[in-house]
Formats: sequence, C-alpha cells, structure tokens
Amino acid sequence: MLELYYLEEADSICSNRVLMTLNEKKITDWIPKKLVLLNRDQFSPAYLKLNPKAQVPTLVHDGNVIRESSIICDYIDDLKTDYPLKPSDLADRSLLREWIKDSDESGYQATASLNFVTKFRLEIPIEKMDQRWKSVTDIERLHRQQSCVYDGMDSPYVLRAIGAWERIFEKMEKTLTDGRPWIMGDQFTLVETTCAPFIKVLEMLRLLDLWIDGRPNVKNWWERISGRESLKALEEYPGQGRDENAPHAKAGLIVVDKVKELINTYRQSFPMV
Repeated sequence: MLELYYLEEADSICSNRVLMTLNEKKITDWIPKKLVLLNRDQFSPAYLKLNPKAQVPTLVHDGNVIRESSIICDYIDDLKTDYPLKPSDLADRSLLREWIKDSDESGYQATASLNFVTKFRLEIPIEKMDQRWKSVTDIERLHRQQSCVYDGMDSPYVLRAIGAWERIFEKMEKTLTDGRPWIMGDQFTLVETTCAPFIKVLEMLRLLDLWIDGRPNVKNWWERISGRESLKALEEYPGQGRDENAPHAKAGLIVVDKVKELINTYRQSFPMV
C-alpha cells in the first residue's frame, strides 16, 4: 500500500515532482494524505514522526517511510518496470543522477526564492509567515525565506536564483543542441519529472520567457513537456497557468522588469562560455 503525504498546490514543487512521477508511471492505487501548508499540518506531532524535518512530501510504502522528493521519485520508478523513467545503461544513470542532483541543490532553492519574493511576499500576511518560521527546522531554509520576504528583490538569494537558472538553462540548451527530444535522449526520464515542476512555477510567475527566449532548444523542450497530461494535472484549476489574474501571474508581473535587469547584470558579470 502506498500513502503519499503531500501538498496540493501548483507551487508545491517537491510534492509535484512525486505527483508527476506517479502520473507518468501510471500508478493510481495510492492513498492521498493531503496537508495544508498554511495550517501548519507539516508540524503536527503525527507528521513529525514520519518526517522530523517537517518537509513535504513523504511516501509510506507498506510501513516503510521514504523521504526527500527526488529519492521518492526514484523509488516510485523502481516499483514497476512499466514506463521506465531511468535509462538502462549504468553510465547514463549516473548522468541522470547528476542532473537531478543539480536540480535538488540549485533548481529547488532558485524556484523557492523566486516564489517567496513574489507570491508569498505579496499574498501571505507577515503574521502568518512569522508563525510558520517559529517551527522551521532548517536554518538555511529559514534565512532564505526571511531574506526574500523582508528584503524583497534586494535579497542576495534573488541574484543566486537568477544565476542558478541562467546556468541550468544554458546547460540544457547545449545538451539539446543535437535534436534529442528529452534531456537524456529519446527517453522521457526522471530528469523531466523532477525539474519540470520547478520550471512550471517560473512560467506561472510570467518569468520563464526571460530565460528561454533566445534558447530555442529549451523552448521546444518545454513545449513538449507542457503538452503532457502529467504536467497539466498539476494545475489547481484548468487554465491556471494562463490566467493573468492568478496570484502568481500578478505577483510575477510586478517584479518582471527587475528580474530582467538582474538577468542582464548577471550575464554581463558571468558570460557563458
């Protein structure tokens, strides 16, 4: 029996990695355990027994607890051989894990920072954020969130985020130059399911085009992913990603000019080779 403790919002990037992977594997026999972030469900004593870091998601399979979203996705892929999301070649698997590690270490923090400096900062009362921060167990996460909310676009985490996505998208552009449809080649893999939910938030914030305009290979890759039902299913309501009145769209458009300016500044300071 599979039980998934997760958040059901379009910007719940780690939960959405797992939901997208389950969808691609066509695994439907799992029990949903929905948590609500702003209700502080992740800090309940029962959940902390499963995940002492109070991080979401958590998978429970026949009593075994699996934590960390990319590890959960890898575990899910191994549950059944149908619709494999990892290449069979060992060297290719190592390369796949390198991409996912980069996504874990850089893509996650970059998207989280941009989400906090826009939608969270503008939509959620500071009193609720202060209450949430009292229970955060990760000091790096705490400092990043507080800096993005208190310092806004002047937060150093914003420039880090911009630099991270600049580097990742340039790496993708070069990788896709040979005409392959997916990062690992002809096979749609965990690279896509663990990265696409992050990029989805950039699109919802109306910031994605700042990076992929001028990168035709990445743009075509993203169009292919956008057509997959597994990504469409992550929206909270049909057409959310195209709704200009959605909270993410409104929050992102407020800062789009500043983000563009910072991208240009970053490119001048760190030109890609």
